[in-house]
Amino acid sequence: MNDHLGQLQQALSDAATREYGGHAHSGGQRREAMLPGDDDDSKARRTWVQSSSRWPPFASAALALAICATAGAAIVVLVDRGSAPLTGTVPSLRALHYDVPLTPDLEAGDAGWCSDPRFSISSVRSPYSGGGACAPSYRPGTPIVLAGGEPISNAAELLKSSHTPVSARQGHTNLFWAIVTSRVAAVRLSPGHVVSARRDDRLPSGWKAVVAFVSGQIDPVALDRAGSVIAMPSNGGTPTIVRALTRSVKPGRPAASSPCSIHAPRLPTVTASWGVLATSVPALGAGVSANVLFSCARSWYSIKGYTEAASAAILLDAQHPHRVAPALPGLTPTGNPGIFAEDGGADGPLLARRVGRAWLVVQGPSTSIDLPLLDALHAEGTAIDSAGQR
Repeated sequence: MNDHLGQLQQALSDAATREYGGHAHSGGQRREAMLPGDDDDSKARRTWVQSSSRWPPFASAALALAICATAGAAIVVLVDRGSAPLTGTVPSLRALHYDVPLTPDLEAGDAGWCSDPRFSISSVRSPYSGGGACAPSYRPGTPIVLAGGEPISNAAELLKSSHTPVSARQGHTNLFWAIVTSRVAAVRLSPGHVVSARRDDRLPSGWKAVVAFVSGQIDPVALDRAGSVIAMPSNGGTPTIVRALTRSVKPGRPAASSPCSIHAPRLPTVTASWGVLATSVPALGAGVSANVLFSCARSWYSIKGYTEAASAAILLDAQHPHRVAPALPGLTPTGNPGIFAEDGGADGPLLARRVGRAWLVVQGPSTSIDLPLLDALHAEGTAIDSAGQR
């Protein structure tokens, strides 16, 4: 075991010992996050990516139990051998609902995926506590798209407020989730515990989900239809980390030199706060899969009467930015012509509409606010086809 892996495992172990306690730190850090390995049974902990961090360091305790464990660790199986769906109820706590969304990484200059699982009871969602993950897109052929863990203890306040009794065993249950490619038939969480992958309408074609509720430590390994460990592709299974440069802009400043920007007309309840623009648009080609989106610009807006800010982003085809961008996963019509919705997880719902060959998306505290904001915004710049602009 190398020093880096040993240090990270120790940090995760310390976080678990604190039972998800500690003092939060804010900031847009970057943190290592482990994904299931798949090249050798004796080396199940080797696929690491840089994961975008919007959460305090103790949030990684979720991954300490869900991912960072030895192959011989004991585990208590709380669900059957088939994967649970991406949204449903916790098997041991039927009053508690969960949802695992998959969304593009909206941070300007990034091309990857995010998932921020949330718990809820009777449509009341738990406060966001930091169990989500973001990661750059893996190269084609790599079996794992994104994975992570979320402890039930993150919903402790929600369970308490709803007067739902929770036993010690239930309180130590963890949600393990993974988005995998068509090559993966199942994920072995520990010896004797294999969870089959399932298709989901919210995922792009060819991708599947593995969702399980466990307690104890696990060591995930991707398996093919024959039950064999999937070998790492020749490219090493490394993520394509985009090195696109970005710059910050203030509201009202022209951005003529940028390939794309977002212009917000004056609205009585909306104030533009700041934005980040990519200074160039890379063509990643075979470095990423066909459904990956590149965030070319992102802007933030304060909304009168809301403590949460709304944001908007322009998304392009990461493989070939001159082509029409692929659809976001899980989009559903809203009833408003040309407007689609997606559950964005912790950061709120996500609304999207086509703008030329790009997507213009808004993510904010309420659909009633996001819809007029999306309708009012203009996407501009040389990376966006002029067709369809207003």
